Amino acid sequence: MPAHLLMTLVLVAPVLAADGARPAPTAPVTAADGAARNSAPPATSLDAISRALAAAPAWRAGFVQRYLPSGFDEGTSDEGTVVIEAPAKLRFDYAAPDVRTFAVDGSVARHLDPAGGTCDAVRLDSGVWSRLPLAAILDPGATRDSFAVASEGDTLRLVPRAVTAELAAILLTAGQDGLPTRIVVIDGAGNRNEFAFSQWTRGPRSPATFFAPSLPGVRPCAPEQP
Repeated sequence: MPAHLLMTLVLVAPVLAADGARPAPTAPVTAADGAARNSAPPATSLDAISRALAAAPAWRAGFVQRYLPSGFDEGTSDEGTVVIEAPAKLRFDYAAPDVRTFAVDGSVARHLDPAGGTCDAVRLDSGVWSRLPLAAILDPGATRDSFAVASEGDTLRLVPRAVTAELAAILLTAGQDGLPTRIVVIDGAGNRNEFAFSQWTRGPRSPATFFAPSLPGVRPCAPEQP
């Protein structure tokens, strides 16, 4: 999968506050979305998911990420593991053949591509953080400030209050334990970036360096200065 599909989770955030923002378009809900609703409890809410994640020092899960271009039934697929530490740390490690890492240490998001020898970093101030798709499961208050939240069966639909072509809606589903099972990011053209999570397990907190990964032999990359 092209690296920009991964970094979309961060890079869409700054442009959502652009001048002249218009009401968000309604993104289509597919049969797969309806099936996901049936797997989650009626009480799914941002607060319930946040409480579930806060119930342990850290959580680890497997994930499958699929990118489906608008109008297509098939797309690209990747898998790996994710670690989340509330309130603001997470790390995605992608498995072979396209090994790479996406991590947020609470203030900076980094994307590492060891094979390409590259590291990209984006600073997350409070405004940017609140508009990140994955912040929805970690910071309900900030999410409500930047998204209109509606319940559609057992799935939550988050529509940004200010939108560009990069982000039209986020669909969020949780399991009986309150932990997220599915997040779908839909852009204005109907392209879908889907994350399915499985086998959540509790774990200890990790060293700070775990969420600030770096290429071998160098310090973690830093965001460009404004």
